[in-house]
Amino acid sequence: MPCHSRVLSLALGLSFLLFGGCQSTRSLAGHALGWIPWMHGRETAATLVCEKTVRTHGLALTLRLDPVPVKLSETRRVEATLVLKNVSSRFIQLEFPTTQRFDLLVRDAAGKEVVQWSEDRVFDAEPGYVGINPGEHLEYNAAFSTRDLQPGKRYTVTAFFPNREDLKVELPLAPEK
Repeated sequence: MPCHSRVLSLALGLSFLLFGGCQSTRSLAGHALGWIPWMHGRETAATLVCEKTVRTHGLALTLRLDPVPVKLSETRRVEATLVLKNVSSRFIQLEFPTTQRFDLLVRDAAGKEVVQWSEDRVFDAEPGYVGINPGEHLEYNAAFSTRDLQPGKRYTVTAFFPNREDLKVELPLAPEK
């Protein structure tokens, strides 16, 4: 295989990796754009990763939103991923009052609830337990509609675990037209 063909294959492979569109590749693209001189600073809005991690009692709780930015003319729903990781060296057990493990709320700037993920779901009234070994994680996925969001307004997305005030993470959300 000639050298220029290998370089072309490598360049094409990197472009698919960097600009493929999934959350993890977009975050990688945001870091990698600095070394591509003709792309530096060009894709900043498209490569934003909306993510926040809170650490408490040996646990790391991360909330990710996708897509970012939220363009209401193109986006009907926002995907939320909630990851709870045991960053301690001991086993951690969580208790839940029902079969519901987490919830997600979207509030406007005045604090008024606009969306509640669990609103149209049914959970059994059975208490439950979940154990997480050191280094392991739990991942929960949810989606919420953008139907009630308005462009140019600021919202707060809050993900939390029932009965655990310490396991709560919030992200700002500012939809565009």
